[in-house]
Amino acid sequence: MAGNRAPKQWSLTKQETITSFEAWRQNLQYTLSLDPNFAPFLIDGVTWLRKTTAAPVRGFENDADTVPQARRRTAEQKAAQLELILGQIANYCPSTGGHFLDFNNIHLEADERPEDLYQRLVSFIDDNLLKADGGIRHHGENVTADEDISPTMENIIVLTWLRLIHPSLPALVKQRYGAELRSQTVASLKPEISQALDSLLDEINSANDAKVFRTAFQQSLKHPQSSSHRQTPTALPRTSKTPTKSCPLCRQAVRQHQHYLSRCPYLPVEDKQYLSRSRQVVGTEPGDPLSDCEVEDPQDSHNYRIKTTTNRVSVKQSPHLQAFYAHHPLLLTLDTGAETSMIKTSIANEIGATIQKTTQKALQADGITQLAVVGEVHLTLSRNHFNLQLDALVVDSLDVDVLAGTPFMITNDISLRPSKQELTIQGSENVYYGSRQPAGTIGSVRRTQSTVLRGPSSSTVIWPGQYLELDLPDHVDPDSILALQPRKDCSRSDCEWPSPHIVQAVASKIRIPNQTPHPKLIPRHDHLCQVLPTYIPYPHPDVPKSSNSTPVAPSSPTPHEYSLSVQLDPDSILSKSMHSEFSRLVKEYDDVFDKNISGYNGAAGPFEAVVNMGPVQPPQRKGRLPQYAPNKLVELQHKFDELESLGIFQPPENLGITVEYLNPSFLIKKPSGGHRLVTAFAD
Repeated sequence: MAGNRAPKQWSLTKQETITSFEAWRQNLQYTLSLDPNFAPFLIDGVTWLRKTTAAPVRGFENDADTVPQARRRTAEQKAAQLELILGQIANYCPSTGGHFLDFNNIHLEADERPEDLYQRLVSFIDDNLLKADGGIRHHGENVTADEDISPTMENIIVLTWLRLIHPSLPALVKQRYGAELRSQTVASLKPEISQALDSLLDEINSANDAKVFRTAFQQSLKHPQSSSHRQTPTALPRTSKTPTKSCPLCRQAVRQHQHYLSRCPYLPVEDKQYLSRSRQVVGTEPGDPLSDCEVEDPQDSHNYRIKTTTNRVSVKQSPHLQAFYAHHPLLLTLDTGAETSMIKTSIANEIGATIQKTTQKALQADGITQLAVVGEVHLTLSRNHFNLQLDALVVDSLDVDVLAGTPFMITNDISLRPSKQELTIQGSENVYYGSRQPAGTIGSVRRTQSTVLRGPSSSTVIWPGQYLELDLPDHVDPDSILALQPRKDCSRSDCEWPSPHIVQAVASKIRIPNQTPHPKLIPRHDHLCQVLPTYIPYPHPDVPKSSNSTPVAPSSPTPHEYSLSVQLDPDSILSKSMHSEFSRLVKEYDDVFDKNISGYNGAAGPFEAVVNMGPVQPPQRKGRLPQYAPNKLVELQHKFDELESLGIFQPPENLGITVEYLNPSFLIKKPSGGHRLVTAFAD
């Protein structure tokens, strides 16, 4: 045995297939079968028990007389031989008194099941039980017998297991299983608790829901000062305990009285109205009992009427911040009324964030409607030289991409100054988030200047999956949306990268990812690409008339022309006076019988619209165009018309397709001259 070593075996993971588990088992059995001392225990049908006080020889029996004398073993010899082999294996992970203190380091991992945690706790305790030959003394005395896991120790393991899952779980288990725990141990109820664990955690987390109050502001009502001849009601003194609901009228009449006097169904309507006015005047704190007041003068009751005025409620843009996650720009909407941060599920999947399981819940601003929480993410964002930590819940329905709540602002030291539309990051960088006038509005002058972006100061290799960060000049808006186009005068052999697409600048920086399977060598100060501002095209009210189509003016009908086809009283059953009356009405409303309904004459082409009424979502963003010069925009339109005439492009309504995604198109200069049309479908 001295020449044999414990087998070097790989560890099993939490996710194993039948094939991988069989390979692990067969490899272990083969390695152990090489040891002649352990080989007899691998024969089919050989089993042994756990060594306990009731089974000191692990259930082994003496060999029968049919076994040769040289190979015949007693039960004690078999148990001693097995203990020797298991002891040699245990020497590679010995247990000491200090090793037991590592029990404090056991906790629930992020992707660990509760049952796996319980098995780790049981295995740790089992490995650290005192043994007679372990060499560890207890209170200065040697251990004479191997220790067993007692029922009390099993209860402690289950209690630790519940506490590690959630600190409030032991108290809830005590409340839920109070009747069973009167006659059973908590370890006996462990299988039942495991099955109901999800419902128990949901009940705990329902009291700690992450509530998002975005627009729920409560303002106290302002009332005019009371007149001098009216006595001001006084509220009862506040107490530390919440008052008990009790109606004095119902209590005196020996009825159900667990309600306030103002809620009493036997109270007259006039008294209810009076109590309602009294609550407005008193302005009691939540939970304070309402005090009775003297009857006020009916002449002063008009002072409490709410005056209705017609005013416009101002609407302002929410504070927002642009930041990078890898090469993905994210728009963070800052909300000081949100008690947690949230991110849309589609955005989390798009940026490749790791979504972890969570038991938290989120409510909308009404405090009732729950959001569909998928999980949680923990991201490190970047803006300039700042690293911003974002811990957010992943929800399906969210009106913004990322909602950064109060925890995000506290963690990253972000302060707001809404009057100046300004936010400050860690007291050193000021960011302005004011709305900008779109470049495509009527009457605005569009600047069509393009900016060439050069490569870094030294040659750089961009590997697949990595990105290149470039700085924008000062005259470009630091957080603008730009159209990126490659340069044909670059010194590289592959001037098609980067491909044309729309990029979002963050703090005067853009990041271009290498999504090709090949590395890209960027020479020093290479003319890498050029960027142009973008704008949202808006329809002009003065639609120019087409040169090849002339509006057809509707012909003026002859008076009473359309009513001539009306047959009035063909059976001659009406009187002359009634017939003349009907004839007059038909001539008066002659245009009703016109087969051609008056309206738009189709001079500028048909107008069509599509309304999405099913599961199809509206476009994720407004369409943007590169801010080309007017002549280049005309060339872009001619290119579309040419491709449409060739059948390459077709209107979506002709194909029965509903538009969901809008992608920009570019005019890329050819090396041989002219331009070609490129559409960035990747966006």
